[in-house]
Amino acid sequence: MVMNMLKRLSLYTLLLCLVPLFVWLFSWQWSGSLIFEDYEHPLYWLTESGSVPYAIITCGVFALLFLPLFPQRKQWILAVAVMAFSMVVTQGLKSGLKNAFTEPRPFVTYVADQTGTSTEAFYAQDRKARAQFVEQFYQTQASVPEWIKGHYASEVGYSFPSGHTIFAASWLMLTVGFVQLIGNRKGRAKLLIAFMSCWAVLMLVSRLRFGMHYPIDLLISVLIAWFVHWVIFAFLAKKQYFQKTE
Repeated sequence: MVMNMLKRLSLYTLLLCLVPLFVWLFSWQWSGSLIFEDYEHPLYWLTESGSVPYAIITCGVFALLFLPLFPQRKQWILAVAVMAFSMVVTQGLKSGLKNAFTEPRPFVTYVADQTGTSTEAFYAQDRKARAQFVEQFYQTQASVPEWIKGHYASEVGYSFPSGHTIFAASWLMLTVGFVQLIGNRKGRAKLLIAFMSCWAVLMLVSRLRFGMHYPIDLLISVLIAWFVHWVIFAFLAKKQYFQKTE
């Protein structure tokens, strides 16, 4: 059971890792001169589903999507507790690592270069001052759509690792892990995995496209989520808190 769980989690981890790997393969790099197209606007709303405070709503909606998968309501309640634990642990790791590595975001490096300042000076300011600095810069950039300017002003933290990526990867790992754990192979379970996979992949794509992260940020973030959830589900499998459905 534990080895099968490891294989399933690793398979979908590989799926997410393909995003940064393909970026490296094709030598794509984010640039502040890239033009945003109208069709990319939905990608912004998708990335916002992983931003505070919308991420809290996302967690609630996703937790409800799991309800039909469990044969008993008490199993679902226990699963929700596991989901909450997952979010606290992974986002806590993210915050700790960001403060430890203090890597500037790609778009912050671009703004610093364009304004003749340094990333060190930028991050020496408090968060409110950083947001105002970014907002003032993008007010002069007529080619940048209004819908992304506010996002830049709110995302003035550090780059490594990616909180949005860990968030998305964690929900995919939770989906795959619980489906494997309870032995649910019905169409609804498969549909949920397919939905979470697409959502997570597009989340990673959006973080690169909007200049929020480097490929290495995404890769390590996915691996962090994989490791945390392998530990969680290995523990749950051994304890047999969830009984397989027939």
